[in-house]
Amino acid sequence: MSEENKRVVEINGIKLEVDLREAKVIAHFKVGDPVRVYHPKNDYNRTAEIRVGVIVGFCEFEKTPAIEILEMTEDYGRIDFKTVLIGDGINNDVQIAPYDRYEGLISRADVVTKFDRLIQQKELELADLKLKKEYFIKDFATAFERIIPKE
Repeated sequence: MSEENKRVVEINGIKLEVDLREAKVIAHFKVGDPVRVYHPKNDYNRTAEIRVGVIVGFCEFEKTPAIEILEMTEDYGRIDFKTVLIGDGINNDVQIAPYDRYEGLISRADVVTKFDRLIQQKELELADLKLKKEYFIKDFATAFERIIPKE
């Protein structure tokens, strides 16, 4: 192997000698592709995190083109979605890589179950509020009719 075709790459403290004639990786992305989104530091505890996302668009700005990714976040059993832009000067530390379906970062059943759980929780909150309203109208307000006049 000639010296011009060799390159030493360090990944997580491990040095690898790579033959550039055979080891070239070019990622091609299109709208709708699932991706892994690497955040070196998240907002809360400043540790690296890999999230799941899907490319929803390429913003072809004249001076700063960007990739728009819809990313799924999971905090304390809650699932949410947010948009992440990646471009020159925009989220420079965020990286994307193709999603491999065998990685198991998410499963459809888990996400649907979490949404069902959240829906059930909100339905219970709604039922509780309706019960409190009924209690106020029926018992509390009638007891204080002399103090709080009816409208």
